[in-house]
Amino acid sequence: MTQIPFSIEPFTTDDIQSAFQESGLIQEVIGNKASIKDIAPIETCGPGDLAFADKEKFLKVALDRKPAALVLNASLKEKLTGSEPFTVLLTKNVGVAHSWIRQRFGDFDFRSEKEWGRIHPSAVVHPDTKVPESVVIGPGAIVGPRVQFGERCVVMAGVVIEKDAVLGKECILHPGVVLGWGCILGDRCIIRSGTIVGSEGFGFAQDERRHSHRIPQTGIVRLGNDVVLGANNCIDRATFGETLIRDNVISDNLCHLAHNVDIGENSILVAMTGIAGSTVLGKRVICSGQTGILDHITIPEDTVLLGRAAVLSDSIKKSGVYAGSPLQPIADYQKNSVHIKNLDKMRKEVKSLQKKVEELEARLSGQST
Repeated sequence: MTQIPFSIEPFTTDDIQSAFQESGLIQEVIGNKASIKDIAPIETCGPGDLAFADKEKFLKVALDRKPAALVLNASLKEKLTGSEPFTVLLTKNVGVAHSWIRQRFGDFDFRSEKEWGRIHPSAVVHPDTKVPESVVIGPGAIVGPRVQFGERCVVMAGVVIEKDAVLGKECILHPGVVLGWGCILGDRCIIRSGTIVGSEGFGFAQDERRHSHRIPQTGIVRLGNDVVLGANNCIDRATFGETLIRDNVISDNLCHLAHNVDIGENSILVAMTGIAGSTVLGKRVICSGQTGILDHITIPEDTVLLGRAAVLSDSIKKSGVYAGSPLQPIADYQKNSVHIKNLDKMRKEVKSLQKKVEELEARLSGQST
């Protein structure tokens, strides 16, 4: 098995309690203080590890593998005997506990200056830009004039930040990101490799010969707080005004958001989602892989789009689950999918019935004569 070059600093169950005491993430600790050397999946954990279990079957796995500590769904407390060979930390939400504990104790230190120093000598920073002492800039990065940095931002190798861009505090731009001129990031935004925020929107007009004439896109892109954009996203700047991605939106790799879209808070965009210009998504919309939405459409909050959903008109009037192309409520989509699988059988049955009808009609015709 290949060894991944990543390790964490040892910590204890007391450190977990202390870090999240105010949040109430950990409801109860059963057992003595335990020292933790690593965080591991429940299936492969062992002595010295911290693992997570949200189902009874994983509790049984932990009893066999004996990690140092187990974060356990509080609803399973009654399944404990009191003689478990590990310390138990009870929580209402194992997924959130996994997220918070890994972020606090088991994440990469992107802000480390050990590899390249604080500002690599090969980075180019315009003299009109002031870089706070807490900001780290990697090799080959280019930072244009009048860029504004919040505290503790990280700009990795090969990033380009154009003039007048604004970064909130604790933003992380992974290698190869382009942040276009005038675009604005909120606090704690993470933008992964190859993503372009503020590429020119696809704006053209055609004359009678179908010759295309470029319409300058002079608006910006604004991201809210805690936005995470996957690798190789393209977020187009607005024709006028703003392309807007609101707080806590997350996108997968290879998504495209066109000019002047407005993506509601806590929405999720899965890989290869494409949303055309001036479309508005309400809060908590989920677009599964390869969802496509045409321009100037409004999607109600709490809508889920599945099965390569193709939204071709402003037809979704209420929240719900929709799928496929043509777009249908999920119940209809599932029924019709079954029929589609049986089309060849149905074709043969119709052909057989058609033959019988023709034979019957021929006999009736013969009798009448």
